[in-house]
Amino acid sequence: MLWLYASSVFCDEGIAYNIRRQSAPLYRHFHCHLLISLDSNFIRIRGCRVHNLKNIDIDIERGRLVVICGLSGSGKTSLALDTLYAEGQRRYIESFSAYTRQFLQRLDKPDCDSIDGIPPAIAVTRAGEARTSRSTVGTATEIADHLRLLFSKIGKLFCYQCGKPVSADDPSVAASSCQLLPAGTRLMIGFDVHLPSRREASEILLGLQQEGYVRLVAGNQTFHLSDGDRGELAKRVGKKGIDITVVVDRLTSEDELTRLTESFETAMEQGNGKATLYTDQTDENAAAAIDIDGRKWTRSVLSREARCNACEIDYHPPTARLFNFNNPLGACPQCEGFGDVVDVDMDLIVPDKNKSIREGAIAPWNSPSYKHELDELLALAKAYEIPVDVPFHELKAKHLKLIQRGVPERKFGGLDGFFAWLERKKYKMHIRVLLSRYRSYSRCPECNGKRLKPEALAYRIGDKNMAEVAAMRADEALSFLAALELSPRDTIVAKEPLAQVRDRLNYLGQVGLSYLQIERTLRTLSGGETQRVALTSALGSALVNMLYVLDEPTAGLHPHDVSRLGDAIDGLRRRGNTVVIVEHEESMIRRADEVIEIGPGAGEAGGKLIFQGTVKQLLRCENSITGDFLAGRRGHTLIGRTPRKPQGFVTLEGASGNNLKDVTAEFPLGVLCLVTGISGSGKSSLVQDTLYGAIRKQLGESAEPPLRHRGVKGVGQIKECVLIDQSPISRSPRSSPVTFVKAFDPIRQVFAETVEARTRNFGPGHFSFNNEEGRCPTCEGDGRLNVDMQFLADVTMQCPACSGTRFRDEILQVRYRDLSIAEVLAMTARQANAFFRGFEAVQVKLQRLLDVGLDYVAIGQPATTLSSGEAQRLKLAAFLASAKRRKTLFILDEPSTGLHFADIVRLYDCFDALIEAGHSLIVVEHNLQLIRAADYLIDLGPGAADDGGRIVAVGTPDQVADVLESVTGQVLRTVLNGDTRDAED
Repeated sequence: MLWLYASSVFCDEGIAYNIRRQSAPLYRHFHCHLLISLDSNFIRIRGCRVHNLKNIDIDIERGRLVVICGLSGSGKTSLALDTLYAEGQRRYIESFSAYTRQFLQRLDKPDCDSIDGIPPAIAVTRAGEARTSRSTVGTATEIADHLRLLFSKIGKLFCYQCGKPVSADDPSVAASSCQLLPAGTRLMIGFDVHLPSRREASEILLGLQQEGYVRLVAGNQTFHLSDGDRGELAKRVGKKGIDITVVVDRLTSEDELTRLTESFETAMEQGNGKATLYTDQTDENAAAAIDIDGRKWTRSVLSREARCNACEIDYHPPTARLFNFNNPLGACPQCEGFGDVVDVDMDLIVPDKNKSIREGAIAPWNSPSYKHELDELLALAKAYEIPVDVPFHELKAKHLKLIQRGVPERKFGGLDGFFAWLERKKYKMHIRVLLSRYRSYSRCPECNGKRLKPEALAYRIGDKNMAEVAAMRADEALSFLAALELSPRDTIVAKEPLAQVRDRLNYLGQVGLSYLQIERTLRTLSGGETQRVALTSALGSALVNMLYVLDEPTAGLHPHDVSRLGDAIDGLRRRGNTVVIVEHEESMIRRADEVIEIGPGAGEAGGKLIFQGTVKQLLRCENSITGDFLAGRRGHTLIGRTPRKPQGFVTLEGASGNNLKDVTAEFPLGVLCLVTGISGSGKSSLVQDTLYGAIRKQLGESAEPPLRHRGVKGVGQIKECVLIDQSPISRSPRSSPVTFVKAFDPIRQVFAETVEARTRNFGPGHFSFNNEEGRCPTCEGDGRLNVDMQFLADVTMQCPACSGTRFRDEILQVRYRDLSIAEVLAMTARQANAFFRGFEAVQVKLQRLLDVGLDYVAIGQPATTLSSGEAQRLKLAAFLASAKRRKTLFILDEPSTGLHFADIVRLYDCFDALIEAGHSLIVVEHNLQLIRAADYLIDLGPGAADDGGRIVAVGTPDQVADVLESVTGQVLRTVLNGDTRDAED
């Protein structure tokens, strides 16, 4: 044993690997009891059986970059997230008080014999995306927090009405300014008081006299606080009251600075921070002068708070809350900080403007419930000369005004009255649904989408306000802040918040998101972009001695940008953190300190520790599928294929939405066409947001309105257009692969036909967890319960009544081939396909899951637990399971997400079968393996955002590789030359 230890430390890496492989039981025992006892700087996992993991033992050295790889469904996520992160989270919760822990006693513990040496854990995944418009890139990365602090420290105030600089008045500064007036200038310093009524006026005036004040100004007259003047002044107080100025002191510009200063201080103290200054005006013709007792004076208000005297606007002191659109102090009052408002949309109310009013152009008045509104309009149309038999778009403005506002004297409320009535009835669900059909979001007219009050936008740094800085891209904001010229005082005050903002903007660039605007909402980002935004927050946290678990951080990232992301992740490791990554990207695997491969297959065929060691050892490992692909022993089937010839083209003309620059693109049919380009170059804008909607519209099918374009040609060559994107299949755990491909109905029928089911009078509905007759009453068929943690994220745990099976006990007693319905749903697609041999109705549906590489997925697995790549392939399987065989154009968004090299070969085979059946595919993709195997490429760029938005190369992979301007071409040239190690540089 001592020799084995010495060999594993001092001998050649390859020999050490062979010793471990050939003496696995001995090495495992020795490694656990001797090696770890000598060095405790390891995370030690013993007997891990989480999900499909097969009782594996793993030691992970802390402070290293560890990549976990393997086929999709092999157990990588089970090890990384469901074991390492889950245990770190569980131990964190154990540090809570006993009162808090009593609600978490049922929190699941990873199924392991022991886990030792695990540090506090942070996971960065694509799950749990924010769905609110209040979550932005700035708020998620804390850039917005530090920007608010920066504006509160060094922001300069300019009146939003007149544009002049505004500053708060200091008593000593005001006194010094008075001394600069011409010699002998007479001054009166006082404070304003409101007299609300005659009775209260007498009391207030008496109180002022008792405090020692002797004189006041009301209107154009000076009053003394004697008994007679007090009574006369009280008589002048009307219903609305009057304002007076109590004189603190009468002085001249030549008086001592101390006396002037004290007078201003007293006035501001008594006037709630404001003082009134009357200055003797020698110019009799001065427009601003007021007459008091026959003498000209100029009146001005000085305030400890910022005030524009010219516009008479008071400004709130600059605090961080003032620049926060999530705080009532700073949020625009009309949109409440959202930037958008929900309002009635005439385009939805009148979807077809070629129809006339009589033909039903006004959609909400076509239903029987509201047809009386249309009848009323038709009844008064003749009297008000409203043409009801001409196309709606031909109506004049006066006609539209009548339809919109109604005719109150004829008891016709018009559209405004109709929707106001619906508003009062929206406590009813069907009314809320009806309202949602005819409303849409539009930019807030008050703040124009800036989210903040005018008072907050009046503060500037340089020449930009908070909203203008937030509207910048990350790289633009970084350049703007770098070019700021600050005073010595501002440089000191702004040092820390400015450094924090710059660091986080730099991190956004490192993870390939420099093209994103700071104000961009998270719900508009792809899953990969959202994950990298979360990674930016982790990079900016400066935590040490942590365990970071990252789930495919390169998802959605062009190979050209992977090296920068790798450098950022290396930064986490260099701080002393342990970084564990679930990853398939070749360049990320190659830069790992240690690689762990789980396999050899997926589902029940996986869950074993195939390899653990360095990349060099991985390349020599004959049992590793990953090593085979990295070393070039596999993967040749997708290389050197002769590209297919296009069978026609669909031409999109003049696409100019988002950052697209009047793009005209020809998309080939009958081939595998990939749309490539770096992140933010305009791929999704071109394909998903423009082409898909344009084609669907021309086919007469529903879809979101496409972005701006001139037209689309060649649509007659296809019969249907299907978008398969990365959006979740369902937000309910009740949706699953078996329900999505419509295989659950025939499976339930099989159980309903058993003798046991017929004896108990159970029908197919009893075997559904969506039906009250068969589902568990405690969890209502979810299998899990949510625990509300109030200020923390909700905790989900297994239902104690049904142990996660979802069904009642009596339902589980019915068995087919010795298995219950819950046990069948726990099968993988491949197992279930074999289990239901002889039942063609079931097997035909399940076969589609096998065709798209989802054979390892449990057929009853909640859809909410599927990755975006798995969800995408499940949508494709559902289409294949349908009876449609028309020529279809499939549009896919990065279907390679979450796929191993071997899985991509299977995915390509699925694409190949679709193309052979006469369909066409347009795929937005970054994966080099698929790019090399494509028939046709359309490459956008050359950069991101404003630097992209145009086509830089088209053709076969070899043709694109010859285009010097194409970033994808640069990577392809490197790969086609055989050097994949530096493909990302």
